Amino acid sequence: LGGNPFPDATPEFFESFASVLSAGLGHEISVEAPFRGRKKADLIRSHSSLPLELTLTCANPAGTSHCGDCNKCTERRDAFLESGVEDRTKYLK
Repeated sequence: LGGNPFPDATPEFFESFASVLSAGLGHEISVEAPFRGRKKADLIRSHSSLPLELTLTCANPAGTSHCGDCNKCTERRDAFLESGVEDRTKYLK
């Protein structure tokens, strides 16, 4: 997604990963990242008809519930607020 600062979100990472997979499997593999460059809030808006509350982004989940405390839960809450879509996610805090 857009704004992800980590090395495993770069085009170079996906190209290298595809190369390793291709070598290991013996045929050409491509790794697609269709949401690269898009903001979470935009994706929430464009997919609001889906049961987004069933998705899990928490770094410290308790079963199927989000902790509500980690940076991923904060990013999720902020993205829902920015999107204007109701957040039906179950958070523990």
